[in-house]
Amino acid sequence: MDASHVADDLEAVILTEEQILARVAALADELHRDLAGSVPVFVGVLGGAATFTVDLARAYPAQVEIGWMAIKSYSTRNRASGSVRLLKDLDVDITGRHVVIVDGVIDTGLTMSWLISNLAQRNPASISVCALLRKPDTARFADTPTHIGFDVGPGLIVGYGLDHQGRYRNLRCAAILKPSWGTGLTPSPTAVATVPAAGDGLAAP
Repeated sequence: MDASHVADDLEAVILTEEQILARVAALADELHRDLAGSVPVFVGVLGGAATFTVDLARAYPAQVEIGWMAIKSYSTRNRASGSVRLLKDLDVDITGRHVVIVDGVIDTGLTMSWLISNLAQRNPASISVCALLRKPDTARFADTPTHIGFDVGPGLIVGYGLDHQGRYRNLRCAAILKPSWGTGLTPSPTAVATVPAAGDGLAAP
């Protein structure tokens, strides 16, 4: 589905499909430089990261194994409250393996922090994070290598696997949904997506 098919629902397109895929390829190369010589496990976070995880694996220039987890974080007024529930556990044994947690968007960082802590208890060789998008004021993950596709502004982002009430996952670009289409949403400032500065993802909180 293209943006033109749901143009009345969207406030702005922030990333085209071409921009996304080019950055996904760059992220795959970054990960390969860090993990060369191993067969890493990409742990995709369902359902928002499904598209990103598959495209990242396809762009990765070596063997990779894919596993999936699904968790639910509870929120109040569109912000996470601190409560996380596991809906689907990982089926892959990651003992001694290099693990990359793959997510579509990091918002508050609550979900990712929980995943890092949970998977660390399973004795992997290493854990790193790869997210396509990162929202403002997101906590950094100390001592966890982090690869970010784009830093984005506030607003409800849909497309490229990200949904609102189960819709828009098949939108080929990434876009901001109009405030009228989401409960409690407020208009966004000028929509911008930027590639983080080198090393920015590694900063401590």
